[in-house]
Amino acid sequence: MNNYDTTRKGLQRAKRWYQSAIRALEDKRWDDVIYSYEMAIEQAFKAILILYGIEYPKKHDISSIFIQLKQKDIPDNYLGKIDEYANLLKYLVEKRGPAAYGYIQGISKEIFKEDALKLKETVEEVLENCTKVLDLFNKIQEKN
Repeated sequence: MNNYDTTRKGLQRAKRWYQSAIRALEDKRWDDVIYSYEMAIEQAFKAILILYGIEYPKKHDISSIFIQLKQKDIPDNYLGKIDEYANLLKYLVEKRGPAAYGYIQGISKEIFKEDALKLKETVEEVLENCTKVLDLFNKIQEKN
């Protein structure tokens, strides 16, 4: 399997995590929304790193690795968002633990509601842009 195929499958997985987030949003399971957003973004970013041959550690916060994409031939409309997207992942990773295990600490799912609602469009944008990067990468490869 080549980087393109692996990336395509990684983005499909990321989109399934996003579907889980949407179902959780409909059910008002705000903690599950945040957890699923984080997984969707993490999977999408790892897929793009694979596309460009960048190794990453087997951990959730790969934001510091993700910014290495600035040194690659990334489409301009996406290049300008790398720092913003890396910060989004870092933020979601910080929220992921409490979202998953907040019940142990007595954290109510309600504290995640604002982020769950506010970040929906941003997560959609990230997934769309990752898909566009893959499509553009494929078109460039086909020309060469």
